[in-house]
Amino acid sequence: MSVTAIFCFLGLLAAAIFPQETGQKESADRQEIFIIGTIHSMHFNPDYHYSINDLLAQIIALKPDVVCGEIVPEAFDRATEGYFPPEAAFLAEMASLANYRFVAVDWRLDYATQAKADSSYPEPVKEQVASFAGTYFARMKESGSQSVYDDIHSELNIAVIDSVFEKIIGADPVAETAHGNWHERNRRIVENGLAAAKGAKRIVFVFGSDHIPQIRRQLKDLGVEPKVPERLFESGNDFKVPDAVLKRWRRNLENLKLIRDRKIPVTDDYYQKIANSRRIQELELAIQKSS
Repeated sequence: MSVTAIFCFLGLLAAAIFPQETGQKESADRQEIFIIGTIHSMHFNPDYHYSINDLLAQIIALKPDVVCGEIVPEAFDRATEGYFPPEAAFLAEMASLANYRFVAVDWRLDYATQAKADSSYPEPVKEQVASFAGTYFARMKESGSQSVYDDIHSELNIAVIDSVFEKIIGADPVAETAHGNWHERNRRIVENGLAAAKGAKRIVFVFGSDHIPQIRRQLKDLGVEPKVPERLFESGNDFKVPDAVLKRWRRNLENLKLIRDRKIPVTDDYYQKIANSRRIQELELAIQKSS
């Protein structure tokens, strides 16, 4: 092989290798991550102008490749799926129609540990949290905004929530545990999400609005700059959902009742979580309002 031919070959080899590495770096650089807060059962209250369909419209407007939802992987599409917020199953069911991939990325502390901490919850912390919670959504209803989405995603509100969890709840180990090991939970949410969405260019974390500041902090600690997007929908207070979603919710509701009545075997942890929650009533409300 001539010297010229050798250099041509090496040039082609370099072109085959290095553009791929450069492309991978550029792909990582172009990755965008968004955080959207939900309000769980309040999505079915017209006073907040943030229906579950508004949530979907917001997500679709961001054109994500992957949506990271508030349900643990081991419960996803299983008998215990209904224990988690109804918007998780809704977003999972709508994934193929909305052209994104839904992944379950939540993590939950075991019931026994959390319940033990809750039984010893420090009274001063409880009083401060109760005072905050009692006026939180009331203030938003009086804010005059077009949708509660604007309120819960404002930097002012994010700072307030962050202060509650960092300076009040997070400052006390028992309260922190009673809230489900809040910091560890959010750390694992981010860890699970980034692992499950590896290679995706546009990722949306969809969790209760209380999670926004902590998920953002956990991402920033990893060198990622997430965005909390402004509202991209006009609220229509449309609560009707496709039959496929209702079918899934009804299946989840039936499973929860069977678990409660000990007709479906689950771990004691899940039995206690379901028996001591309001998930059955919340699913009944979702089905009623969305039918």
